[in-house]
Amino acid sequence: MVQATLASMRYYCPDIPICLTVDGDFEVSDLEKEYDLIVLRVSELSSETMRKLVSGSGRAKLAAMWEGPFEFYVWLDSDAIVWGDFTPHVRTDADFQVFWSEISIPADATEIPWWLPHYYFEPQKLRRFDAEFDWRGHAYFSSGAFACKRDVIPFEKWLEAELWGRETPGLFGDFYEQPLLNYFVHSMAKRGELKVAMSDLQHISGHHGVDELKQDCADSNWHFPKEVRRPRVAHFCGRKPFLFDRLSYSRPFTIARLEHHRRQQSELGAWLTLLNEEKRVIFGKSARRFKRWWQKSKVCLQA
Repeated sequence: MVQATLASMRYYCPDIPICLTVDGDFEVSDLEKEYDLIVLRVSELSSETMRKLVSGSGRAKLAAMWEGPFEFYVWLDSDAIVWGDFTPHVRTDADFQVFWSEISIPADATEIPWWLPHYYFEPQKLRRFDAEFDWRGHAYFSSGAFACKRDVIPFEKWLEAELWGRETPGLFGDFYEQPLLNYFVHSMAKRGELKVAMSDLQHISGHHGVDELKQDCADSNWHFPKEVRRPRVAHFCGRKPFLFDRLSYSRPFTIARLEHHRRQQSELGAWLTLLNEEKRVIFGKSARRFKRWWQKSKVCLQA
């Protein structure tokens, strides 16, 4: 999926340097050459403690915060694409820019919504470690897209909060770095330790719908729209944007995937390569489902 992410970056922001964070021994030399990337490998982080903390999970993105090559950067997950040039709206005068502009919980709320402990943290348990933190009145955001200064949350501070979660089950939701990132951004801003800006720069279909994206794509003929009404990041953090999934609106992401393959192949070749990728994904999903079914069947037979 990162092929699409990179293609969208190069199309809409051609002069912006790109760092690709790699967690694992994946071969990315072709992407490095094609997109002139700076590669940051988690396995090469200077701290063993840091390597153990971030490898093998969504926390890998934190490598860019602590040892990335940029003093200020925009982070994108690999299931997100650049949708129009939104760089004029990036606030480099802030320490952290939340790509969300809606206050998620009113400042006078009296009940904790179900989703806060699920996706982020349990406020009552958090009081043991930070009695002054108020969980209300914040814009809780998906950590798949944001802008940030390097080392804005010190590693030692982050590691301390990770220990809170280990000794207090249920304190943080099971979404890797997202719960802690939201806690630190909002709590440090409240104490005056961070200058935080909020902007409506992340489009999540499950929340915003797909009408805007459909309008943008209406006349694009499976190419990037030359004009995007509202430049932003299109983040497909729910159902993944594959053609075979009829419940997912995948056209923007498919356009980005095609744009990547067109850099090396003909139009027909790009489509054939994309369809072959889809076939491999389907076969992989089917194999995993069969394996789970077979394991359950063996358990039943043994019982």
